[in-house]
Amino acid sequence: MATPSLGEDTAKAVLRQVEFYFGDSNLPKDDFLKTKINESEDDMVCLALICSFSKMRGHLNLTEVKKADDVPDCTLKVVAQTLRTSSSLKVSEDGKKVGRSTKLLEPEELIEQLDSRTIAASPLELNVQREALEAFFGQYAKVNSVRLPRHVVQRKYFCGTALIEFSAVEDAQTVLEQSLVFAGAEQELKPKKDFDVIREKEVEEFERNRSIKTSNGSNAEEKHPKGLLVAFKLKSASAGDSAEQNGPDEKKTAEMKMTKKVDDKHGSPIDKVVEKENKSSISIYKDDMNVVLREDLKDVFKKFGTVKYVDFRIREDKGYIRFEQPEAAQKAHAASVSAKGGLVVKNFIANVEPVTGVAESEYWSLLRGNQGKHRVGNHFHWRGGKNNRGGKRGRDGENGSPRGRPNEAKRARAA
Repeated sequence: MATPSLGEDTAKAVLRQVEFYFGDSNLPKDDFLKTKINESEDDMVCLALICSFSKMRGHLNLTEVKKADDVPDCTLKVVAQTLRTSSSLKVSEDGKKVGRSTKLLEPEELIEQLDSRTIAASPLELNVQREALEAFFGQYAKVNSVRLPRHVVQRKYFCGTALIEFSAVEDAQTVLEQSLVFAGAEQELKPKKDFDVIREKEVEEFERNRSIKTSNGSNAEEKHPKGLLVAFKLKSASAGDSAEQNGPDEKKTAEMKMTKKVDDKHGSPIDKVVEKENKSSISIYKDDMNVVLREDLKDVFKKFGTVKYVDFRIREDKGYIRFEQPEAAQKAHAASVSAKGGLVVKNFIANVEPVTGVAESEYWSLLRGNQGKHRVGNHFHWRGGKNNRGGKRGRDGENGSPRGRPNEAKRARAA
């Protein structure tokens, strides 16, 4: 009788997970697994133990398994069969143990090798998923791991830059030369060593500011970043009303539809459709003065400082700009005021207002709510009241639909 095997998707997930466990980026930091390896005479670990790990139980649908002894023998056989296809793993003859196929390098040499095949990608939303990034970059080269570093100040949250480790230095270099768009944002790709330099400066600045706060008797932790956010509202340069950007004509619509023919061979079809539509949008509307893109807004606002993310979608007339430094947000607002109308973006005028107080808190709260969205966008109203701290607002939304959500975050309304 033929030996049963895992399904294709399950086999890929299991292989990727176990390769990660024993990989260069995880094993040096995994004290539990290192201890198990050191206790073994052959540097291998019980496969049943590996299969009892939380993520492996999920991949193998072992909902009733609580410990290694509970893993069925039939499951161990098919997992061992799958792992034998890996070039980085070795499986014992009886199929009951697994380990690395090569010795772990010395720490200094290992760090140098890891850094050389790892890139930093940004800007990314705070609730981005590792799996989505792995599927996206996996279209271009084999991905060993995806790490989401925490914010230097707000350790609870992702910093907006992901570290993607590839299986080879050559793969990392190839991807660095690409022009990629993820979730509607053109990615800024850089070597990990460049990211480390920036990160070190951020840490130094944070420590310096914390020392100042402590000396002034203030040691309270901020709940969210302050002063990085501005809201904008687009108006036609030739009319006083809110801009309603022109939709795509028939030819452009046809071109956009063509991008939805997705080869289901690699990665997620949905991710590929989104990716191609965004690339198509940039190429189709780049020179269309009546359609504003994220890249158009970024080009205008980047003169004031580093733009971390443009929270905006084509054909909307409102959005947010998230800067890296509060000074940049202040400069953008000042420039909008001094321009006596706003900043010119193609055939539109962007009226810019800082987002402060309750509106600012609610924006970050909703963004960090992990609601499965890559942006805040239409969850917000423009707030009224002095300094955009709130005021009267209608019961209906932008399309006349009732807004019944309590504590819903709002936009800062343009004056």
